[in-house]
Amino acid sequence: MLRSMTGFGKGEARFKSGKITVEIKTVNHKFFDATLKLPNGITAFEDRIKEVLQKKVKRGKVNLNLTHDGAPLKSGRISINEKCAKNYHKELESLKNCLGLNENISMKDIMALPGVLSFDSAESSLASFWPKIKKALDMAIDRLVSDREKEGAALCKDLLARTKKIDSMLAVIKSRAHLNIDEYRRRFADRVKDLTGGRNIDMGRLEMEVAIFAKNCDISEEITRLQNHLSNFNKTILSGGEAGKKIDFIAQELHREINTIGSKASDFKISKNVIEIKGEIEKIREQAKNLE
Repeated sequence: MLRSMTGFGKGEARFKSGKITVEIKTVNHKFFDATLKLPNGITAFEDRIKEVLQKKVKRGKVNLNLTHDGAPLKSGRISINEKCAKNYHKELESLKNCLGLNENISMKDIMALPGVLSFDSAESSLASFWPKIKKALDMAIDRLVSDREKEGAALCKDLLARTKKIDSMLAVIKSRAHLNIDEYRRRFADRVKDLTGGRNIDMGRLEMEVAIFAKNCDISEEITRLQNHLSNFNKTILSGGEAGKKIDFIAQELHREINTIGSKASDFKISKNVIEIKGEIEKIREQAKNLE
């Protein structure tokens, strides 16, 4: 399914000590470009959030705003196990008496023993907070993608309608391609008569000139290539995925072929349809800029 680069998604994660809200807005851009607005304490997750985003959003300017309502993240905490320290002190006093030692047992000695002092790092606190962020982020991304797909479906319908119009106009051009040569033969014969004062025309010379013109102004190859490009265009649209750049490329090829037809044609109706097809192609290129 085609996706627009324009969309919005919002997600929330509620938990005992607060709430996280993620809002994502995307607009057109040639590449993936994310700008994140994160509260203090959550900036450590910036790279991880961008990595999650880029798995679902391949192209577009992304603006993400994350808010956290609740107690601030802990920056790290030191804990002392008093019970453990008392037990150590008791056992050390008993050992000192048993050995008949007079040395004092210092605080430093007890604090150095395993289990007495512990430190909960900020990294540990952040790690436990990530699943909450991920929940809100995933919800926002899913809604964003749904919004982009909805607009993409509308763009797909519009593009298919335009290629159908181009195909109809191309059929008219194809049906009149031979008239281009017939009209040239007539006009060339009339011109020769005017220049010779109405005397007999050298038909061999006339047909040779018409044959040269027919060779230089034959548009059958351009029509065939245009039809192939239109077929490829429709397949690309219906296949979905990251089609924006490819659609723009095919539109450029369509424009090149129709330009060539326009430069070769002398028939009024062919020229009129060429102009209208160019207009449709320009609109297609504008729409392609909105596609992922």
